[in-house]
Amino acid sequence: MVFKTNSFTKTILILIFLVTTTKVVTAQTEPYTKQILEDLIEEIASSTDEELDYTSLYDDLNFYLYNPLNLNTASQEDLEKLHILNDFQIKSLQDYIARNGEMVSIYELQLVHGFSFDDIEMILPFITVSKEITERKSSFKNVFKYGNHQIFMRGQDVFEEQAGYSSISDSALAANPNSRYLGSSYRIYSRYKFHYRDKVYFGFTAEKDPGEEFFKGSNKNGFDYYSAHLQLNNIGVFKTITLGDFEAKYGQGLILWSDFGMGKSPYVLNNRKRAQGLRKYSSTNENVFMRGAGTTIAIRNIDISAFFSYKNIDANIQDSINNEIATVTSFQNSGIHATPSQLEDKNAINEQIAGGNVSYNHKNFKIGVTGVYYKYGAALIKDTTPENQFNYRGKENANISFDYQFSIRDFYFFGEEAISQNGGKAFLNSMLVNLAPQISMSALHRHYDKNYQANYSNAFGETSNVRNESGLYLGLEIHPIKHWTITSYFDTYRFLWLKTGVDAPSQGNEWFVQADYNPTRNLSIYLRIKNEIKQKNQNAETGIDPLIDEKLLKTRLHLAYQINKQLAIKNRIETTKYQEGSLPAEYGYMIYQDIFYDLKKIPLSLNTRFAVFDTESYNTRVYAYESDILYAFSIPAYYSKGTRFYFNVKYTIADFIDLWIKYSQTYYADKDVISSGLNQINENTKSEIKAQLRIKF
Repeated sequence: MVFKTNSFTKTILILIFLVTTTKVVTAQTEPYTKQILEDLIEEIASSTDEELDYTSLYDDLNFYLYNPLNLNTASQEDLEKLHILNDFQIKSLQDYIARNGEMVSIYELQLVHGFSFDDIEMILPFITVSKEITERKSSFKNVFKYGNHQIFMRGQDVFEEQAGYSSISDSALAANPNSRYLGSSYRIYSRYKFHYRDKVYFGFTAEKDPGEEFFKGSNKNGFDYYSAHLQLNNIGVFKTITLGDFEAKYGQGLILWSDFGMGKSPYVLNNRKRAQGLRKYSSTNENVFMRGAGTTIAIRNIDISAFFSYKNIDANIQDSINNEIATVTSFQNSGIHATPSQLEDKNAINEQIAGGNVSYNHKNFKIGVTGVYYKYGAALIKDTTPENQFNYRGKENANISFDYQFSIRDFYFFGEEAISQNGGKAFLNSMLVNLAPQISMSALHRHYDKNYQANYSNAFGETSNVRNESGLYLGLEIHPIKHWTITSYFDTYRFLWLKTGVDAPSQGNEWFVQADYNPTRNLSIYLRIKNEIKQKNQNAETGIDPLIDEKLLKTRLHLAYQINKQLAIKNRIETTKYQEGSLPAEYGYMIYQDIFYDLKKIPLSLNTRFAVFDTESYNTRVYAYESDILYAFSIPAYYSKGTRFYFNVKYTIADFIDLWIKYSQTYYADKDVISSGLNQINENTKSEIKAQLRIKF
C-alpha cells in the first residue's frame, strides 16, 4: 500500500504531535449522552440505505445536555425535541404535573405512568427539575455576555490514490475533460455556531467536497458550499423568526419535511413525525433546505406561519433559448461539483417557494392547515416511460394539507391528508393505544396516489418517494417481566403502479421482532430478527418480466457492557440471507468488537472497532453505525470479504479546545480493485483519516 503525502496529511501529523506534547489538563469524562445519541441514530438509520444528515438531532440533544430541560416548565414541543419519549410518555408526564403540581426530584419520574427505569436513565443527562423562576430579561447586552460560541474546523482524506486524482497526459484530459476531478481529494468543513439560551441562534457552515476546487478555478472565493442562518425565538408575538437558510417541517411530511424523521425502527411507538415548523438549517446537504425568510406568530392558541425561499438549484440542462435555460431533464441532488459536467449543472435554474401554516393548539388536540407553492426557472421535461408517466413535470406545483392530533384517554390519534396541484392525493392516519400497563400498540395506514406530486415531502413509507404506495403498519411494545422488553412490527404494503425494475403493480411485507434484556444499568443485550419480502422483475430475456419474490432475512445479537466508569465494550454478530425466487440463497455475516475507554488522569477518551465480514454479494451487505467525530456520521456497508478497523480519539487540549482524530481502514481479501469510475482504487485496502478542532468561548 502506498500512502500519499500532501499538505493535509502533514497537518494531521502536526496536530497529533501537538496533542502528545500539550500540557495535561483536568480530565473530563466523555458524556454518557454520546452513546445514547449514537444508539438513537443507528436505530433511525436502520430503516433506510440513504445517507442522512443527523445534525438537527445532535443540535437538539446537545443543547439540552448543556441546558437541561426543566420538566416542570417544559411544553409538549420542548419534550418532543428530546426525540426519545413517545407520545404516551409526554402526555402522561404533563398529566402527572397538572394533577400533582411541580416535581421536586428527577427520580419522581418513577411514579409517572409509562416510565421505566431504563427510560429514566436514558433521558437523565438532558433534564432537570426545579421550581419555575422568572426568566432573566433578554437584552443585547445579555445575548453577547452569556451567549455560547463554537467554531469547528474539520478535514478528511483517503490515503490511497483514486483514479480521479491520478496523473494523466494533457492530450488525454483535453479529449475527455470529465476523466479527472478538478480539485484535491480532501474534504474540508468549517462551522461557526452561536446561541443564547433558546432565544437566539446564529451561524454559518462551509464545505468543500472531495474533488472540488478550493480558492481557485470555479471556487475562487474558497468553499463550494456556504450556508448561514439566524433564528430568533419568543420575541413578543413572534414565536419564531428565521433568516437565511432554514427548514420547514409540518404535519406528517406529506407536503413539507426537509429533515430526517422516524420511520420503521425498534421504537415502534415513535412513528409520528415531530413537526417543529420553521427552524434554522446548519447541515451540509445542499438541496433540502429553504433560503430566505420565515416567521411564526403566536396569538393565544393559534400559530400563524409564513415563509418565502429563493435559491438556485442544480439541474441537467436540456434546451436553451436566447441563452436562457428553457427545459431541464432532472434536478441534480448530489451537491458535488468536481468535474466540468457537474459544474455545468451547478445552480442552473432558480427555485422559488412560498408557503404557510395555520394551526390551533389545545391541551388535548391540535389541528393545522399547510400550503406550499413552488416555481422553477425552467420546465422539468422527462422522457416518458411506463413507470414514470405520473411523476412530476412542468415549471410549478402546489400542495395543501390538513393535519391533526388528539388524545382520548388511552388513545392517541394523528394524521395528515394532502392534495397536489394535479389532483393527486395522499393520506396518512395513525393511532396509538395503551392496551394495558405493560402493553402498547401503534397502527398506521397510508395511501399515496400514483400521481401524487410533492417535491419537498418525506413521510412514513417503504420508499422515500411519497407516491404510488398503500400500506398498513402495526407495532407492539410489551414489558412482560422486569428487565425485559419485546418490540415488534408488521408492515404490509402495495405499489399501485409500475416502479423502476418492477414491470407491474407489486406488493411486499416486512416483520420485525426484538427482545431486550437489561438486568442492570451497566448491561444490555438484545436479539433482533427482521424479514422482508417484496417483488421485483425476473430477468427474462424477452417480453415483460414476470415478478418474483425478493427475500431478505437479517438477525442480530448485540451486547453492551459498561465495565466501570472508564471502560465499556460492545459486541455484535449480524447475519443476512438473501434469495430471489427459486435461485440459491446468498448468505453473509459481520462480527465486531468495540472498546470505549476514558482515561482518568488526562482528558482523553478513545474508542476502537475491529470487524470481520463475509458476504456472498452486495445483496447480503450489513450496515453498522460507527462512532465518529462530533457532527460527522458514518454508516458504511460491510460487503464482500475482509476486515474493517478504526479508532476514534477525543482530546481536550484546554477547557475551550477539543480535538478529534479518527483513522479507519477497510481490507478486502477477495478484491484487487475497490469501487469504480473516478473513485476506483487499484488496491485491496481503503484508509481514511479525519481530524476536527472545536474552539468554545
